Amino acid sequence: MYKPKVIRPTCHGDWLNERDKGIGASEVGAVLGLSPFETPFSLWLKKTKQAEREPENQAMKMGHMLEPVVAQLWEEATGEKVIKASAADIIYVHPDYDFMRATPDRIVRGRKKLLEIKTTVTTVDPDDIYPHWLAQVQYQMYVTGIHDADLAWLVQGRYFDYAHIPYDEEFAELIAGMVSSFWNDFVVGGKEPDPISVDDFAFKGSEPGKTVDADDKAVMELIELFQLNEDLDERESRANELKTALKLFMGDAESLVLNGKVLATWKSGARGRSFRLKDKLIEELITGEKYED
Repeated sequence: MYKPKVIRPTCHGDWLNERDKGIGASEVGAVLGLSPFETPFSLWLKKTKQAEREPENQAMKMGHMLEPVVAQLWEEATGEKVIKASAADIIYVHPDYDFMRATPDRIVRGRKKLLEIKTTVTTVDPDDIYPHWLAQVQYQMYVTGIHDADLAWLVQGRYFDYAHIPYDEEFAELIAGMVSSFWNDFVVGGKEPDPISVDDFAFKGSEPGKTVDADDKAVMELIELFQLNEDLDERESRANELKTALKLFMGDAESLVLNGKVLATWKSGARGRSFRLKDKLIEELITGEKYED
């Protein structure tokens, strides 16, 4: 077991600067093509300063705020205690590869063990954990030299569970090799990864004069899209006609009612009058089934 280098950023800006000097554990899923949020191409753009990183969104912010809660739930479930070691506090660097970096969420007190924390709105199967989560934890163990870890998660702010992640040396070595190739070939070497997503190709742009022959699948998709667009245009046109008719019928009235129930409103506001349907009550009118709140 080796001892990693340790960097202690003085502030969040310092941490961001250090993060861009290598590949962090949260970025490994993108390198391996496993991430549902990032591709090798989009990660390469950010690492080479060709694209800005997205600002922290609400989901990320809530994840950071709930991290201590999940850690406490894990402590209660296991009887063990953790030392706070979040991304803002410390960065571990592999002793032989300066570009391999990790910021474990927690370290278990009195043990050589990591705890990675996740918050999500999707169901998590303890027997079939998301591959990009597993890759992240394996990479953390590889970088830190701490070859033991748990992964804890909170679903929709209410369902907690955790799983032990044993060190898989073969998988960890595979990850390390792919990270090394990505860093040396693409980030340092200047080679461009293949674009694989719509966003990738949108950023890359089109090549003037280039054409591609449609295959049978593309032709069928094109026909289906055309038919759907025609149907949407027809439905939108009819919807506008119906709205106009209803607005004329309502005149200067604010609500359209039936048997004392408001089915639609056309209220005045700062930006003019706004037309709204009371969907649940109209559904009740159609089906005859009373809607219960």
